[in-house]
Amino acid sequence: MAIDNPYWEAIKDLVEPDSLRGNPVVGEFRLDRSVEESMARFPNRQLLIRKYSWTIPDPDTVAFVAQHAHGGLVDPLAGTGYWAYLLAQVEVDTVCYDINPGAELHVNGWHGEDLHMTVAAKDCVEAAALHPDRTLFLSWPPFGQDVGARVLAAYRGGRVIYIGQGRGGGTGDDEMHAILDRDWTEVDSHRPVQWWGVNDRVRVYQRS
Repeated sequence: MAIDNPYWEAIKDLVEPDSLRGNPVVGEFRLDRSVEESMARFPNRQLLIRKYSWTIPDPDTVAFVAQHAHGGLVDPLAGTGYWAYLLAQVEVDTVCYDINPGAELHVNGWHGEDLHMTVAAKDCVEAAALHPDRTLFLSWPPFGQDVGARVLAAYRGGRVIYIGQGRGGGTGDDEMHAILDRDWTEVDSHRPVQWWGVNDRVRVYQRS
């Protein structure tokens, strides 16, 4: 089923196998072409992630998230609401919260003013605690901050879809990853199309 996905439309023709492992990436600077050629294949990542989302929501990745969205989703760090917009098109209901929905850059450096779905203004910890009946959608919790750990501690449900990098990467902190290792069991994972050099992954956890 084709869905309206302007983020994917903007970059899909720039996806290519990376030169090391052959994984699909966007924006690799390669030795076998000029800097100018590489630059022509590198879109404005910062603009796209602020307008849409941090992880590239290619069709297979959207389908993977939908497959595991048992009971609908609660997204306490919804940003622009772009994931909810995509998932609504495949009949996945998502309730969206963010402390600064649709905020300008000087207020919130993580995402822009665009809102693709209704995003309620609420602290992420309070939001996660409200919906134990839904799967927690934890996408790109801020690096080096305790946000992800506090969200996991507040959530009382039994299923998490985590999108981000592993321990030592650019999402969450050591405590968040320790909670996932200690209290949760990974039951499935998926590698999205990635920005070159960004090793993000979609992981599904069940409470241990």
